[in-house]
Amino acid sequence: MSGSRKRPPRAVIEKDFDDAIDRLEKKKPKDPLLKRLAAEGRLQINFSTVAKEAEHSRTLIAHSNCQYQSQRARVLQLMRPGEVTAPRTASEVITRLREDVAELKSKLHAALSGQTAHFLARQRAEREAERWRKEAQRRESLLKERDKLHRVSQNKGGE
Repeated sequence: MSGSRKRPPRAVIEKDFDDAIDRLEKKKPKDPLLKRLAAEGRLQINFSTVAKEAEHSRTLIAHSNCQYQSQRARVLQLMRPGEVTAPRTASEVITRLREDVAELKSKLHAALSGQTAHFLARQRAEREAERWRKEAQRRESLLKERDKLHRVSQNKGGE
């Protein structure tokens, strides 16, 4: 016999990939390395892990013109670039921390801007309230003075 292996039928390979994707989605891989990654919470669904779990070549699903487009589409759908993963190197940690610092700085700037706007609005409101209070006192004193004059004129007229 020659050393070459026969490739299983297309339907078998499709099923292997589909089953592997299902297991990875459930975080229940069969492959020992992938089991360990799942236990550590670092398991990612990508072409390499799906191929490893299915025990087939990554090239069968990883290229844009590959043979198994439906499985490739499922993997692409499950690969979420925005998903948070554990950093693997010190430079990744530093990059993430820098991104976090930049985000926190922008949030702090927005919060301080909001606080400043509220503070200035409160100062304006307090000044306006003081102006209205003084105006009310002035009118009250005018009314008292008018009442005094009115009583004095009544007393003079009634004598």
